[in-house]
Amino acid sequence: MQLELLSEHHLKQLFDFELENRSWFESLIEPRDNDFYSEQGVERHINAELDKVRSGSAFCGLLIKDNEIVARANLRDISSNKAYVGYRVSKRFISQGYASFCLASLVEIAQREFSVQSLEARVLENNPASKHVLLKQGFEIIGDAPDFISLNNKPLSCTTFRLKYA
Repeated sequence: MQLELLSEHHLKQLFDFELENRSWFESLIEPRDNDFYSEQGVERHINAELDKVRSGSAFCGLLIKDNEIVARANLRDISSNKAYVGYRVSKRFISQGYASFCLASLVEIAQREFSVQSLEARVLENNPASKHVLLKQGFEIIGDAPDFISLNNKPLSCTTFRLKYA
């Protein structure tokens, strides 16, 4: 199993993944604009992501099993000092180790391909599973922001994690 780099040929799979998991993701993170949830919206999203990949400021990976996207895993705002990690796993595949696999892969890719010195991640308080995955991978808590966002009319705090390379 490995992360595949996002490409134009993933359009149908990514559209299906995002549409199937829309309510699940929106229960955990800020919702995407309604315009995103069409083939044209996902195509625009892919093109924007690929522009970031080509510029060297991002890595956008997909974990695919049996021709279906199980998870997305990204490095964002890549610089020589740090990058931000993010991942989202299909609701049907949670608690099966896929988030841990994605995060471990991102840690390796960030160091091997981008030579970053540290990784950071932000997790809302409504997602203890993601916090667990980060801590298990060696990330440390470096800060909390109370009332970081309002999601579904509920204020949520956000915890920032960091992993420094030796």
